Amino acid sequence: MLLLQNKLFTCTHISENDSKDISGFTVKKGGGWLANYIKKDALDDENDGNMRTYLVRDNYSKEIAGYFSLKAGLMSVNEKEKHSDGEDCSFIKRFLRRLFRLFSTAGQYESASSFDTLPGVELANFAVNNTYLSGHPGMKGLGMMFFSDFILPIVEDVSCSIGAKILYIFALPRDTLIDHYKTYGFMRLKKKQEKQLHRRLKNNYDESCIFMYRPISYS
Repeated sequence: MLLLQNKLFTCTHISENDSKDISGFTVKKGGGWLANYIKKDALDDENDGNMRTYLVRDNYSKEIAGYFSLKAGLMSVNEKEKHSDGEDCSFIKRFLRRLFRLFSTAGQYESASSFDTLPGVELANFAVNNTYLSGHPGMKGLGMMFFSDFILPIVEDVSCSIGAKILYIFALPRDTLIDHYKTYGFMRLKKKQEKQLHRRLKNNYDESCIFMYRPISYS
């Protein structure tokens, strides 16, 4: 099913008909798990409704130039500083106010294990096909193009239908990769906030990864 298109590429949902083309998908050194996911797990997750994976194809050659996967999620903030008597937690108040300026006051919480959440969309997988790049050495900046022309429009459209405040990722803990995602507008939390969020939100397969987020814009 056609979703989005620009002058060079078309974005569609993955399907069984894509299996042959997916088999040749490769990723640069260090990202082999992204190639494995699209070859081994993407179709199962698509059919089960766990994840939606999108293929980006060259309009002319029809080659797969990249892919990304999105799923619904949330950002959880564990209120570690709350007292049992329901006292206002200044940490949560400052955190939420700084992050999105959502609240003028922090809410009251019932127990020390309570937490606040922000609805969001997780960019779970995102890769450019190195096989495609090898055949088109003049192509530059494809990741940023796919992000701005396909990922953001889909996420912003979703946020108008169901409500979502953030787009977030779990990035591998590499300085170069963290800095790369910052050019896409993603940010890290402060160390204390990051540690608390990682305790509650991260999946086992994301154990070593770093939470990064950016607000979702919508009209």
